[in-house]
Amino acid sequence: MNRKTVTRLAFAAVVAPALAFGAPAAAMADSFFGAGMTAAGPHGASQSGVIAGATSGHGGDHEDGKSGSFYVKKWSKAGPHGAAEGGVISAAG
Repeated sequence: MNRKTVTRLAFAAVVAPALAFGAPAAAMADSFFGAGMTAAGPHGASQSGVIAGATSGHGGDHEDGKSGSFYVKKWSKAGPHGAAEGGVISAAG
């Protein structure tokens, strides 16, 4: 597999979860953070990304007074000797 293909696959591995988890969370969160990194070189390619958000309930007519937070981290790497990926998802509410 060439580097361009590996880089595209690595990028897609971050973008899909980011859209699935990040877009709805950004619309309702009081606080939201997202960051990503993609790199490719002569020895392989890697990518990583993190998304986090938190909301606090304020009570009132349209809010239920609940608060919560979430954290998503995903990474992958590929090189001449193989490939690996991993991730962490955490939520509290």
